[in-house]
Amino acid sequence: MMDYFYNTQADQFASVQIPKEILTGKDFSSLSASAKMLYAVLLDKMREAKRHNWYDEENRVYVIYPLSRLEEDISFSRHTIIDCMNELEEFGLIYKLQAKGKPSKIYVKNFNRRRVFQLIG
Repeated sequence: MMDYFYNTQADQFASVQIPKEILTGKDFSSLSASAKMLYAVLLDKMREAKRHNWYDEENRVYVIYPLSRLEEDISFSRHTIIDCMNELEEFGLIYKLQAKGKPSKIYVKNFNRRRVFQLIG
């Protein structure tokens, strides 16, 4: 049986935040729950950009997150991760750039920018 959390124990674990707009917003209702979770994990991974110098020549942030590491970190199958990546890319939330013989650079796009353009357009 699992025990309860007590007092200050509640903040002892690192967590990944899913932006509320991604989770409940109408614009994102067609995204699968798995894709939303993966997007949140990729957003979290961007915190490492400065430490690893993950910026391109236009100062855009990207992440490097090999499939095998994602499989370990979030316990999704390789097939599920690939499907979610494709879903996120088709939706415009990420862009993958593959250089020959190197891991993919994953540009995690700003979901708020999409909404701004929809309001303007």
